Amino acid sequence: MTPELLVAALLALGVLLAWLRLWGAQRTGTGARGGRLLALLLLQPLLAASLYLVLFPPARMVEAGALTVLTEGATAADVARAQGLVLALPEAGAVAGATRVPDLASALRAHPGVTRVQVLGAGLVARDRDAAATVALDFDPPPLPPGIAALSLPERSVRGAGVLIAGQVAGVEKGSVELRDPAGRRVDAAALDAEGRFALQAVAMAAGPAVFGLRVLDDEGATVAEGAAPLWIEDAPAPRVLLLAGAPGPETRALRRWLADAGAAVQARIAMGGGLQLGAAALDAAALGEADLLIVDARTWTGLGEGGRARVLAAVREGLGLLLRADGPVPAAALRGLAAPDFQIAGGGGATTWTLPSARLADEPALRARIGGGTRDAPFDLEQAQAAVPAINRRNWRLRGDGGIAFDEGAGEGDVPAGWWRPEGRGRIGLWTLLDSYVLPLHGRMDLFDGLWSPALATLARARADALPPVPADGRAGERLVVCDWPEGAVVEAPDGAVLTPLADPRSGTARCAGLWPQVPGWHRLRLDGAERGFHVAGAETGPVARLAALRERTQALAMSPPRPAAAAVSMLPSRRGPAWPWFLGWLALAGLAWWLERAWRGAHDRS
Repeated sequence: MTPELLVAALLALGVLLAWLRLWGAQRTGTGARGGRLLALLLLQPLLAASLYLVLFPPARMVEAGALTVLTEGATAADVARAQGLVLALPEAGAVAGATRVPDLASALRAHPGVTRVQVLGAGLVARDRDAAATVALDFDPPPLPPGIAALSLPERSVRGAGVLIAGQVAGVEKGSVELRDPAGRRVDAAALDAEGRFALQAVAMAAGPAVFGLRVLDDEGATVAEGAAPLWIEDAPAPRVLLLAGAPGPETRALRRWLADAGAAVQARIAMGGGLQLGAAALDAAALGEADLLIVDARTWTGLGEGGRARVLAAVREGLGLLLRADGPVPAAALRGLAAPDFQIAGGGGATTWTLPSARLADEPALRARIGGGTRDAPFDLEQAQAAVPAINRRNWRLRGDGGIAFDEGAGEGDVPAGWWRPEGRGRIGLWTLLDSYVLPLHGRMDLFDGLWSPALATLARARADALPPVPADGRAGERLVVCDWPEGAVVEAPDGAVLTPLADPRSGTARCAGLWPQVPGWHRLRLDGAERGFHVAGAETGPVARLAALRERTQALAMSPPRPAAAAVSMLPSRRGPAWPWFLGWLALAGLAWWLERAWRGAHDRS
């Protein structure tokens, strides 16, 4: 039995004896009566409780002093401005005056009661972020060295499609960034904006792993930093396209040939006049349900009638993509099903000139990368490739409302795009206004023709279920990589042949996220039932500026968030006995009151 329990038991016994004494005195007629007796009965436990608090004053939580932790990049100058006790995490270098600790959680356990921590250096690694979330952080990071601080890569890259690579550069003003394809050819370049951001474009030529190069240049053209943009390029499943035209023409012919060359399964029906038609593409519910995209010109769309258009729109709501080549006038009745309250189609009379945006790079290496090296029968012609891009005509359709999304950022008058699209149920509806884009391949610029049509078709085509989830492109060896929508049974094969099985996060719920800890840099393969998707894991020291920027960003996010309560925070807080004198004064006052009630002449029993 502890001393506290023993004293409490003795005081409880003393209270009981006092009550018995008062009761006995009252029975013999010599004790107190009425209210005085009740007051004396209540004072006995109060006297015992106050005496217990005199002997064992309540403990008071002790607030620990300031705590500073040093992380990667912290210097002796940082120690000079540190607050309180200075501890160095494993990533910090050898800094005099700092005590080494294995992690932040150990530091907080060794110094309980700490509620605010100053972080000096680049920031906290993943190992320390859970512990850091339970305290308030003061974090003022040092400036980043020059280099690529952030890189945004597409989750999926498909062969033949365009690729957008964006990012941000630190420590460089008025510079630029060059993009080089896997063969080392410069395919794009862009100047940095005021915040160091850039966006570059390339074409995914061949399926499989591909590493694009990035080169950061200062305002004088000197190389400041280099980086890599690894992409896994997939073979896209061949889309199933229904192509309907009310008459043969060069635009329809060029589009049909391009679709066939791209590997699409095309079923065409082109009216030849006099009741004749080329092709016999069906347009019943079954055919529409199997197709991914329907491309139809204005004459055919009008000729489908109310029933035919209603059948197509019903298929669109089930996932079919519809692209109306509005190359002629369309009656209001035929536009009714395509429109929406925020997607009102107007105009359509006459045509105007529309021009493509000028390429940022038009030198021989960039043009060869975009157009190709040519063949023996059709060699690459630099003079033709550098010639002015021919103008294209567009129908004067206008869109009213803010529900339309542009297919591209056109460079025509008023920055009018080539067309717009909107969602409809599970599918999408597109309006295309260009009339003669076929002139582009006639001038040897099939790359520009592809750049116009490929994004439009990829946007509208029926979405197909993907057995494998996208993997974040920022994986780094030795760090956790989180993949959501994780399918049961999927595994990851590392470059060294090791098979990794991610651990499901039960807190992710319907997101079905899983954690993966790759240890080897290089190309990994996510596999499930014959399906495969590759992703790249960077080395621990690859992209040092981006790694420091990630530490900085995640630590700043913790510093801006309110600390969450720690499960064991209360029990870990140090404590010490408080002062006893306030309780002694209280006990003395209660004892005086009891003496007065028992001994004073007023109300006392007349013993005479």
